[in-house]
Amino acid sequence: MTLPLVVLTLVLLLDLLVLLALLPSLLIRLLLVPLFPEVVWCGPGRRKRLALTIDDGPSPGSEALLALLRELQVPATFFLIGSHLERDPRFPRRALQQGHDLGNHLWRDEPSAALPPALFQQQLVDTERVIARVAVPATLRWRWFRPGQGRFHRPMLDALAARRYRLVLGSIFPWDTQRSPLWFVRLFVRLNVHPGGILVLHDTPAMSGRTLETLRWAIPELRHRGYTFVPLAELLDPAA
Repeated sequence: MTLPLVVLTLVLLLDLLVLLALLPSLLIRLLLVPLFPEVVWCGPGRRKRLALTIDDGPSPGSEALLALLRELQVPATFFLIGSHLERDPRFPRRALQQGHDLGNHLWRDEPSAALPPALFQQQLVDTERVIARVAVPATLRWRWFRPGQGRFHRPMLDALAARRYRLVLGSIFPWDTQRSPLWFVRLFVRLNVHPGGILVLHDTPAMSGRTLETLRWAIPELRHRGYTFVPLAELLDPAA
């Protein structure tokens, strides 16, 4: 391989890495949506609607998140970890009372795809039951699941379908788990927002403060650009 060809190859690889880092939502919509139609990546159509999802709660910062969402009048889907309910067992009830939805994020914060099938099933059911119990008097209709670290495989999809769950990932993931600077998060959201987008943020003891800052900026900014925030079920319903 000649030197100019090596340089060209390196430049192309660098361009691809930059594209993956800065514009993954484009790759998700062009490649992953048609490859995995049973996975929820984003909503259909061209209406400027978004759904907000928040993972890993509850945490000590969850109450502040609920207060901000109430102030901004934004619905969210909280993907809860079963063992984290020890921090705030009444959170599911409060979230439902304020019009939010809940999803299953298994029992522990770990890679779901690495779990043996029997353990995956156990964590799925255990998390479902404990959230349903503390959400009383609300009755939950389980339908949303998000795997830890975002990886999935066919046996997982089959197990979820058997319990009438839909696996939800998303299309706007601003690398917040990497503790990216807030200026990068803002740039990322501006570049990747699109009609039908599903925004993924996190509610952990270390990250809920950053999520609050992100939302205080992102929601007014995106509304100024003509976007509205709707519940996940509404985003996925073309007739809604």
